[in-house]
Amino acid sequence: MTTTVIALVLIVGTLTFAAGAFLAAEIATRILRRRERQISEERKTLNAAWKYLREVHGVRKPGAKTRR
Repeated sequence: MTTTVIALVLIVGTLTFAAGAFLAAEIATRILRRRERQISEERKTLNAAWKYLREVHGVRKPGAKTRR
């Protein structure tokens, strides 16, 4: 009887842990995908701004080497 209870407790504990780990991984994945999407949108905006500055005003990015 005691062995059965211990076995059931271990099985339930293992399943609960596995479910918690799965949910944590899913949440982390969703957060990372959302952040990647935000960074991608921000990068598009910045690239468009730099393109405008280069084409219209002749501005170079910091650290860009000049041609001689």
